Amino acid sequence: MQKEYLIETRSVTDEKGNLLHLKYYLIEEERPVSPAPLYRICIKKSLTEYPGVEEAESTPPVSASESRAREMLRSLIKNAVTPVCLLEIVDDMMSLESGQAS
Repeated sequence: MQKEYLIETRSVTDEKGNLLHLKYYLIEEERPVSPAPLYRICIKKSLTEYPGVEEAESTPPVSASESRAREMLRSLIKNAVTPVCLLEIVDDMMSLESGQAS
């Protein structure tokens, strides 16, 4: 079972002048073999011209720590990351983090 929490919405203009509506979610995933959940991130984007059409992307689990997942999400929100580059950016963030740990 999973729970989806809307953390923030933003409206930004892209390089072509289109107004984008971005929704950032924290997803809590319960694991059947463990009482501790895992956390994923999801971003949904819609355009003002097409209000019923939404593009979405979500990550695989990024952390077992809610605070760590929220920290990553804050960075994505601050930088107005869109669904199209979510996975690449999160991968880079996790690579940098694991490089600092060693």
